[in-house]
Amino acid sequence: MGRAYLKREVHDPVVRDKLTPRYAVGCKRPGFHNTYLSTYNRDNVELVTEPIEKVTGSGVATVDGALHEVDVLILATGFAVMDVDSLPTFPVTGAGGRSLARFWTEQRLQAYEGVSIPGFPNFFTVMGPYGYVGSSYFALIETQTHHIVRCLAQAAREAATRVEVSGAANDRFFAEMMRKRHRQIFWQDSCALANSYYFDKNGDVPLRPTTTAEAIWRSRRFPLGDYEFSR
Repeated sequence: MGRAYLKREVHDPVVRDKLTPRYAVGCKRPGFHNTYLSTYNRDNVELVTEPIEKVTGSGVATVDGALHEVDVLILATGFAVMDVDSLPTFPVTGAGGRSLARFWTEQRLQAYEGVSIPGFPNFFTVMGPYGYVGSSYFALIETQTHHIVRCLAQAAREAATRVEVSGAANDRFFAEMMRKRHRQIFWQDSCALANSYYFDKNGDVPLRPTTTAEAIWRSRRFPLGDYEFSR
């Protein structure tokens, strides 16, 4: 269907070939637009796929020796999706001065059920590593919030002021994510040529390799004993 749509929208077969992905849907985030592809039929639009060598005072030079003159240059380079330096966008310090950024850099991106990290009591995150299954952000927010509320309710019952996931529980969950990640599209041969920005520098894709239904179920059934409640 995708190839048929490309053939209908893009007249030049060379340009059409350049616009044809060499990987499956889902390896990268797909773009959807009714008129984007047909834009390449216009006389004043050129698709350049050669790597950029340098940016000059008047344009963009590519490795084939061509200089493409420009009036405005828009840098759409924000694809460091799993960059620890930008997750989160503010410093988080845990028990004993522990840095969350340093923990993730040294131990790889991980979080129990995508919500909690050992050593960071009373810190909960909705968009943590291995929390999002890749479907709906609304389902993610509701699922993770239910997890957090269960923890807070238990803390209230125990008159606890400190809630921290145990290291053993976190290790168990992370090991499970590693066992199951072969299910994700990123690890299939169809994504081999994608150079996907979902991979971090450790070669991990910290998206949850489960269904939305399973994530919802687990947010309501995870053992509260995986947390330590204290004053």
